[in-house]
Amino acid sequence: MKKNYFFDSLKPIFILFLLLSCSDSSEQSEDDIAPPPIPQTNTLYTSMQWETSSPAEESMDPDLLETAFINGFSDGSFTQAALVIRNERIVYEEYRGIADGEKQSLIDDGVPDEIIEQYDFRDSFSLASSWSVAKSFISILVGIAIDKGLIDSIEEPASNYIYEWENDDRSQIKIKDLLNMRSGLVPICRDNEDYSNPIPIICPSFPSSGGDLLLVSNLSEVCIDREIAETGVIQPWFTSAFTWEDEYFLYINCDTQVIGEILERATGNDVETFAEINLFSKIGFDNYWWSDKTGDNTAYCCLDATPRDFAKFGQLILNFGMWGDEQIVSSDYINKIISIYPDLIPTERNVTYAYGMQFWTFSTDITQQDGAVFPTYPIYSAIGFDGQYIIIDFEENMVIVRNSLYYPWITTGERVLSGVGDLNSEVNVPITLPNAVGIGIYFDRNTFLYQINQAIIQ
Repeated sequence: MKKNYFFDSLKPIFILFLLLSCSDSSEQSEDDIAPPPIPQTNTLYTSMQWETSSPAEESMDPDLLETAFINGFSDGSFTQAALVIRNERIVYEEYRGIADGEKQSLIDDGVPDEIIEQYDFRDSFSLASSWSVAKSFISILVGIAIDKGLIDSIEEPASNYIYEWENDDRSQIKIKDLLNMRSGLVPICRDNEDYSNPIPIICPSFPSSGGDLLLVSNLSEVCIDREIAETGVIQPWFTSAFTWEDEYFLYINCDTQVIGEILERATGNDVETFAEINLFSKIGFDNYWWSDKTGDNTAYCCLDATPRDFAKFGQLILNFGMWGDEQIVSSDYINKIISIYPDLIPTERNVTYAYGMQFWTFSTDITQQDGAVFPTYPIYSAIGFDGQYIIIDFEENMVIVRNSLYYPWITTGERVLSGVGDLNSEVNVPITLPNAVGIGIYFDRNTFLYQINQAIIQ
C-alpha cells in the first residue's frame, strides 16, 4: 500500500489513542476517555442562497456527468463530497460515507471499528477539511487588506511587519516572495516523536506536504525565526540534481504562516477575526479555523467548512472578487492570481503546474482512452492534502469542489493542534482519510475533471 510519510508520524499516536480509548480501563470510566461532542456540521450560513439547476439547463450531459461522479466516488477513492457549480448554480453534487472496500483497508491497517464508524454517514451539512486549501484564503485576505490600505502592496518588504527581519538579508524579502513561495528561507520540519513538544529543525530531506509543522507549539515564531538558505550548493531538502538558488520555488508551509503573521500585525486582528469581518460573513461562509497552542491560527492549513461553503470561495474568485453587488476583494488582485501560467514546474506526467499567489495553476495534455484531450487552457485551484480541491474554470464558468473523508478528533472541545499518546492528555488532530492512517489515495483528479469537461455540451 502506498504510504504518505507526512502523516506516518501521526499514525502511531492516533492509533494508540484510539485503541486505548476503546479498551477497558479500571482507572478511568468510558466517559473519561471519550471525546466530548464537537461541531461536525455547519448551521449558521447553510441557508445561503445556492440555486440549483439541472445539467441540461446548464448545457451539460447528465449521463456523462453521472459517469464522472461514479468514477470519482468509486470505492477506494475515499471521496466524501463533490459538487459542480456552473453559471452560479449547483448542477450536480454527491456525498457519501465510507465505502466497504475502504472500510476493509482501514480494518487491515489496524484502525478500530469505533473510529471507522465516525465516517459512516456524510451529507451536505457535514464538515470537510481544507488542509492547504486554507493558503488560498490567506492570499485573498492579503488582497482585502491591500484594498483597505492596511498593507501597501505585495511588492512591500515583509520586514515592514516582520520587524525581526529588519536588520539582515531577510529585509529584502517581499510579501510577493512569500505568496509565491520563493522567499529563499529554509524549510522547517519536526525532529522528534514527542507530540506534546515537537522540536522544529531544518528539514533533513524534501519537505513532504510543505513540512510537517503540525503540532509545533508556536508556528509563527518558528516560521519567522528561519534563515536564508545558502545558495550555490546542493540542499538535501530541494533536489540532488540542482544547486539551490534563492529565487527557486519551494512549497513550504512556513511561508504562508508568516503571511498570516503579517496580516495580524497589519490589521490588528487575528486571521480568523479579520476573515470573519471582511470575507466569511459577507459570502455566508461558516467555518472553524484551527490554531496552535499559542492561539495563532494555522494560516497554512486546517479550515473546517462544508463543501458548499468551499464552493462559495471558488465562486468569489470566478466572479473576480464580486459577491452580489459588493466587491469583496479587488479584481486587480484576482488578475494577479490568474496571471500565473502553468509553465513553470514541468512534471513527468505531461501536466504542467505553476504556483503563485498561494494558488495552483495547471493544464494538461493527457490523451484519454477515447482520444479526446483535456483542455489546455489554465485552470486555477486551491489544493490541500488528501485531495481537497476548489477548482476554478474561467473558460467554462465552473467551480468544482472535491473533499476526502474527514473527522476532527478533538478531546478538549477546541480546535487547537496537539497530540500525545496519553489518555490523560489532549489529542486534537484533523484526520482525513486515507493518508492520515497510512492508506494511499486513489482519487484521480485529472480523469474526474476530464470527464466533467466532456459532459459540457458545446
